[in-house]
Amino acid sequence: MPYNKLDFGLARRFRHGFREKACVIVKNLSAASYIERNYKVLQRFPFIDALTVECDYKSAAELTRLPYVEYVTRQARVTTFDNLFDEFGATGEEALSRVKFDSFVRLLATGTNLTGKGAVLCVLDTGVSPHLDLCLPKSRIKKFCDLDLGKNYCYDDNGHGTFVAGVALGNGTVSGRKIRGVAPNAELVAVKVISHTGECGAFKILEGMQWVMDNAKKLNIKTVCMSFGSEPLETGDPLKLGAETLVKNGITVVCAAGNSGNGNLKSPGISPYVITVGAVDGQFAEARFSSKGEYYGIKKPDVYARGVSVKGLAVKSSYIQMSGTSVSAPYIAGAVCLLHEKYPGLSPADAKSMIIATAERHNGLPVLDLS
Repeated sequence: MPYNKLDFGLARRFRHGFREKACVIVKNLSAASYIERNYKVLQRFPFIDALTVECDYKSAAELTRLPYVEYVTRQARVTTFDNLFDEFGATGEEALSRVKFDSFVRLLATGTNLTGKGAVLCVLDTGVSPHLDLCLPKSRIKKFCDLDLGKNYCYDDNGHGTFVAGVALGNGTVSGRKIRGVAPNAELVAVKVISHTGECGAFKILEGMQWVMDNAKKLNIKTVCMSFGSEPLETGDPLKLGAETLVKNGITVVCAAGNSGNGNLKSPGISPYVITVGAVDGQFAEARFSSKGEYYGIKKPDVYARGVSVKGLAVKSSYIQMSGTSVSAPYIAGAVCLLHEKYPGLSPADAKSMIIATAERHNGLPVLDLS
């Protein structure tokens, strides 16, 4: 068996006698007719030339010997990166100050007041609740797709996705504009791929990425926020490959670095093509939980944003407080929406370069401060 094609973690599972779902990445999906004839194909992901099958050790060995098979990998566990705190209403001393964009706008837009108008952000997450900060004076939820439970209305049975969307796009209606996001006039496409537990399998994320690829042009999706991650796979990491494919097709991908501290970067934030975001506190000190490190010689995160005790949208009440790189990533995703308002044809590489160039050094870290 060509072991360099087989993910080590999957091989280890096979040694215990398990049958497993495996992602088979091929050179060209049209060449995979043998696999489709002889294996039970569970899912197809044309955007990365991959499909998932259920197999055991013997069938995995056969797959690795096929000349057009690149990798056979396992399904990693994906989790959100957050810590939730107490919920509170829209009034009182707890409310955040109004977000100011002066320095950011002066550097990137020569004084024009940007709000994200015309930009569309896709959030792959636990769904979105129709919070008033997203729906008044008119709904900015352009599309909701539920790949988790298949429901045809907006909802969020965890709360994480709603918070993430609010950090990027909330307009502060309920709080009198005291608590609002970075791009309060941008539109939202919410794709529910993560369950109510805040977890899912990596293949569900791939399903969401495939949906984005299939609908990006029709919905004008230029930016995707991914406030989740998994342990990087040793061989053929499909989340990394999927995120990079989106970038190569003109979509800026913003990822949370992870909440596991030094040396524990998560996928897809390991990719050199995405914008990987770490967390700082109110004094711009690096959050203890924020993941960082190197992946094949490339240092990550690329940029930092506030991610400690940030207040944002809640499902069961007006607002809630959260910490995590899940909070920092939508700050940067919202900033990318501002860029797309000013420069609609901006490439992902240019968007990343502009974000990094705009960040200021605080405590030795490149921080984009939107407060």
